[in-house]
Amino acid sequence: MEFSKSELNKVKRGAKKATYNKKEIYQILDATEICNVAFIYRGRAFVQPINYGRDGDSIYLHGALKNRMSNALIESGEASLSVMLLDAMKLTRSAFHHSVNYRSVTVFGKVSELKSDVEKLKGLKSIINHFVPNRWEFCRAPNKNELKATRVIEIKIETAAAKIANGPIEDKESDLDLDFWAGEIPVKTSYFRPIPDNKLSKEIEIPKHIMEFYKNKNG
Repeated sequence: MEFSKSELNKVKRGAKKATYNKKEIYQILDATEICNVAFIYRGRAFVQPINYGRDGDSIYLHGALKNRMSNALIESGEASLSVMLLDAMKLTRSAFHHSVNYRSVTVFGKVSELKSDVEKLKGLKSIINHFVPNRWEFCRAPNKNELKATRVIEIKIETAAAKIANGPIEDKESDLDLDFWAGEIPVKTSYFRPIPDNKLSKEIEIPKHIMEFYKNKNG
């Protein structure tokens, strides 16, 4: 299933790298914990990195009651956010053709504030479990005061697009005989073995869901 193309999400620059396939787009969204949210606050453009959760066609964000991002998104009623995964740096003989291999997604959607405790807990659970799968069941749920002090936002994904670059370096034929090194530098984010809090009881072992997360990320 694909998102329909429109003036909003149609990729024009590097169109051959574009995909509108929902499965591929959601795989990229699920492969990272941080997104960048764009918004206008008091007439100025801002971009803010923040952790998020995805459940089906919804993205969930959270913030304090006076958080300017939350206020701006709710006031606007719509949002755009993006993620990018860097896979390799491509160094060519010419400065002009240096590039990267990457996977990126841009999302557009309608914003609504979740008001009830049940809705807010659902959104927060999605955020925590996106951070580390199954984590929600192994930590204390927010209490009444914490819920009251937190705004939870749902972004219903209306449309999206991904760009995926995974090709070799591309030098001009006339540059191939130049005596400059060319090649790729692969890039991978490393997740190291979990380190227990120094105030944690020594009898509490690292839970299975955390070790599974650690191993899957490094697999």
